[in-house]
Amino acid sequence: MAPVQRARPFPRATLAAALLCAVLLALWGVSRHREPSAPAKAPEPARTEPRVAEPMPLTPVPTSAAPGHEEPDPAPTGDPWVELNNEATQDLTAGDPAAAVAKLERCLTAAPENTVFAGNLTEALVRLAKLEHERGALEPAVGHLGRAVELGATRPDVDVLRRILERWRRELELDKDDWTEDSGRFELAFDTDRSDILHHSHEVLEHLEIAYDDLVRWFGKDPFPEGPPIRVVLYDPEDFERLTGLGDWAAGIFDGVVRVSVSDIVRGHGWREVLIHELVHAFVQALSGPSVPGWLNEGLAQMHERRTGESARARERLRGTELFPLERLAGSLASWEDAAAIARAYAESLLFVEYLRATYGDEALRRMLLSIPDGRKPEESFQAFTRVALEAAFQDWSASLDR
Repeated sequence: MAPVQRARPFPRATLAAALLCAVLLALWGVSRHREPSAPAKAPEPARTEPRVAEPMPLTPVPTSAAPGHEEPDPAPTGDPWVELNNEATQDLTAGDPAAAVAKLERCLTAAPENTVFAGNLTEALVRLAKLEHERGALEPAVGHLGRAVELGATRPDVDVLRRILERWRRELELDKDDWTEDSGRFELAFDTDRSDILHHSHEVLEHLEIAYDDLVRWFGKDPFPEGPPIRVVLYDPEDFERLTGLGDWAAGIFDGVVRVSVSDIVRGHGWREVLIHELVHAFVQALSGPSVPGWLNEGLAQMHERRTGESARARERLRGTELFPLERLAGSLASWEDAAAIARAYAESLLFVEYLRATYGDEALRRMLLSIPDGRKPEESFQAFTRVALEAAFQDWSASLDR
């Protein structure tokens, strides 16, 4: 493919924004800002890609038999390739997939039939590709993921990897003529034909910087104190749907990169709210990882938009309908198939989060999020702080709705 063509970037201030790649998990956050025209079934690729791949076990090779073990050692003691493999697994654990790939390539060249070396190299390539993709290095990301797919034909997630590879190839094709501009925390990319964005790009970057500061104050933490900028890509609606496969109910996604559909930045106003929505997903992913319940993730993202009249519209959307139980809203809402059900799920998430905020305060919401990395479930943190079971709060909110 043709190399990516980019305009000369503006001088870059101190870089501050690496999207976490801890063991290769990337949250898939989606903005729903359009009324669905009809229930629509989204294509499989976009619905089943909340992350690049489930991390596979890393396999260090023993260099000596365990005491009392009568089986022969799978590799001779002191084998330099075994030692190099084991160093590479440590690199992966430490979050340096590039170093691991370099070492494991040498191992596999020396012992091409060694399935342990091949499996570890595949995993290292997947992790490196994900990291490169998040940083906007699309060509090397596609190359490394393509090699991982070739090597990992027996991996249980290989079909997922193939679908993601195809999506990344579409993204590379769409982004080949992109213009990029930088601010202190963000890298903004858009098609060179979009003069409306070109002449207002400073407005977009300023909006992102202000929103970032607002979110740092609310979360009480800066999740990206250093590193490369957060990548933000603005698309024509047709290109956005072609890339993501999402229906017309979606206006933005976060998959390690903030992606937003923008038809006319001059006349349209919704892009501001969508950018905030996806930036919240970036914060949540960085601070809490991929296991945040869907209702909490999407409810917080909508809450921070501060979209005028959205709460009233959400209540109206739920009028005369049966509420989804809380456990039904625990997973990614983007994995649902029915656009009308998605709209109700988003409405329910927003109203329940707003109820928790009004009744128990912002701190209850923050504690549910920030305790997840410590191994505590959101419902446990909520009850410890409020002395109220989360399910009881959900039932109280349900009873309070005018339905």
